[in-house]
Amino acid sequence: MPVQGNLATMSLTEILQWLGNAGKTGALSIERNKVVKRILVREGRIIACASQEPSDMLGHFLVSRGRISEETLRKALTVQEADKGHLGRILVGMGALTEDELRRSLEDKSQETIFGLFEWEDAAFRFDDGDVDDANIYAVNMRVEDILLRGAQRWDEIQRIREVFNDPGIVLARTARVPPAEVFRNRMARRIFESIDGERTVADILLHAHGSEYLVTKFLFELHRAGCVSVAGVRPVEKAPEPEPAPAPQPRPAAVAASEGDFEVARRLVNRGDFEAALEILDRAYKAQPGDEALRRLLAEAEATFVEKVYRHYLPPGKVVALARPVEELATERLSPPEFFLLSRIDGTWDVRSIIQITPLREVDVLRTLKRMRENGLIELRDPPQAATA
Repeated sequence: MPVQGNLATMSLTEILQWLGNAGKTGALSIERNKVVKRILVREGRIIACASQEPSDMLGHFLVSRGRISEETLRKALTVQEADKGHLGRILVGMGALTEDELRRSLEDKSQETIFGLFEWEDAAFRFDDGDVDDANIYAVNMRVEDILLRGAQRWDEIQRIREVFNDPGIVLARTARVPPAEVFRNRMARRIFESIDGERTVADILLHAHGSEYLVTKFLFELHRAGCVSVAGVRPVEKAPEPEPAPAPQPRPAAVAASEGDFEVARRLVNRGDFEAALEILDRAYKAQPGDEALRRLLAEAEATFVEKVYRHYLPPGKVVALARPVEELATERLSPPEFFLLSRIDGTWDVRSIIQITPLREVDVLRTLKRMRENGLIELRDPPQAATA
């Protein structure tokens, strides 16, 4: 029988201690914001891990560390789409990585996947007993005691960082003080430092860097402490506008009104093909009940069908994305971090598929943002050059 709950009531430290002390074998799944991280344990040791977090994906992980460019990632993912091979092997075949660099990157990525969980304070978890093998998960061999020690250190660091960077809308600017030389020798550090321009918020920089919140904000924190950057202000982080709420269902007992009501309305919207409205309702319901299996299935169904519909009717993957207005006009718009990131990558040459591939967000979230940007007149679609001249 599975053991499940929420990290708000049973911490990750307590869960890992239980798995280690009891010598458990099985799979621990932890879910937050529609992202699942999975850890396999055997006899109390962690033997493998995987993550759906975009910044944990191998491609974005490599971009964040400056080992490949966004353009290289796009080319490799295009090859992967055709032959379904392992992205790492494709990059080695392209000459973008050596075998040794791939191995070290996979090890580093696996550790970051696990330690990144210590940033998750409120998430649903589920542990299923039994030996589990998954060829798609990179193998590791880690003692729970070592993870707990390093996890506790990370937690302490996160608290210190959040005392300074307590709002994703904080805008950073460079000062006259020059950073240490190692900043410019480290490709990840240089990428983050160069993204500080007095306009980008911390949320913007996180997307630009393709990295995890901890690693990026830790570097920003060190720059701030050294006096190399200063807080230039705070700008409210724009969120996507929400549509008018769907009509409420017939009254039900108070204890189940919100969950059952939202579920029923969303199901009716899905059945009649209004997937976007269904997703707005399901997003709100998911925040309240991330561990609800029926809700998760309906959300997955609505997202998958929405993606297929958007590609077919609104954002064909082969269409080139271009700015619909001059850059000077767009600079005055109040943009969300995803919109800001996407606009900075749109140059009139990349198609919808390429932009989605290099964006460190879930595919469905990128499509929802692009669709909204097109409807708001920020972007337009054009035929690719070969089609236009045919």
